[in-house]
Amino acid sequence: MSRLLDPIGVELGRVEEALAEQVRKFAPGVTDYVGYVLGGTGKRLRPALALLAAGVTGRIDENHITLAVVVELIHVATLVHDDVLDEAELRRGLPTSNSRWGNEVSVLLGDCLFAHSLRLASAFPTTTVCQRISEASNTVCSGEILQNRKRFDLNLELEQYLEIIGMKTGSLFAVSCELGAVLNAAPPRVVKSLQGFGSNLGIAYQMCDDCVDIFGQEHQEGKSLGTDVKKGKLTLPYLLLLQHTDAGSRRRLGETIFRDEPNVRSELLDMVMGNGVMTESLLAIDKYIARAEANLAGLPSSVYSKTLRDLLAFVAGKSRFLLKEKVAA
Repeated sequence: MSRLLDPIGVELGRVEEALAEQVRKFAPGVTDYVGYVLGGTGKRLRPALALLAAGVTGRIDENHITLAVVVELIHVATLVHDDVLDEAELRRGLPTSNSRWGNEVSVLLGDCLFAHSLRLASAFPTTTVCQRISEASNTVCSGEILQNRKRFDLNLELEQYLEIIGMKTGSLFAVSCELGAVLNAAPPRVVKSLQGFGSNLGIAYQMCDDCVDIFGQEHQEGKSLGTDVKKGKLTLPYLLLLQHTDAGSRRRLGETIFRDEPNVRSELLDMVMGNGVMTESLLAIDKYIARAEANLAGLPSSVYSKTLRDLLAFVAGKSRFLLKEKVAA
């Protein structure tokens, strides 16, 4: 991923410097917490999308660096809260904030990050940035609420799942691309295309990440895996597996999934691999990658638009790597 983002490597370095500067603007007793959760080896994908959208539509200036900081602060805030909800112990190869300092500090830390991001967004000369950032933050949090309402729900429909991940992940990808273009006064058609690209990429990325949660290896991914099913969250592969099961057997299969015991997990993986669910998951990812590719049609050709396409290839390649690993195993 880092090599893929080389065309904006200098600008991403400026984003890191700006994030470090923002850490120092928190209250003295809070800076260590903020510095910890903003550190690590995060991909900075949302900031990268804001910068790439800026490059596609003209230039990358200081406003775009600030926008990149804003979207990363929101993203990290959601991760901090997610780790509390999921009781995750590992994030970016390091202990999560909740495993280090407990849920109370972590919830308040996430709140601080949200509030600080909105304060930065409010300083832009156009109110559009703060308005859209606020709306996206609301959508992300609403998606989390909807997902939690659907925990252990064996009647969850694929359309509902797609709506939830579109809210939780797609919305922040979308607003990063959208505002990167808005700050360059790009034509509405271009802004809409980049917004659609971000949304579709975000959904594909989240579906791939959901597959990682089931098929991945913690030492490779640097985060706690299997937390979704432990907390009753049905993601794409298991959701498709349930849809291939008749109503009479669905509850029994659901109980097996949520039990999440090592011997049961191996049996479930065999079922997913054996009836084509993994392949079906890849096709679903490919569908949204194709939509994102279509969103880029008509945009000027440049190193930045090429990098956006390379991101799509990266997601497609990662999902297929998972399948290869499981088949080899």
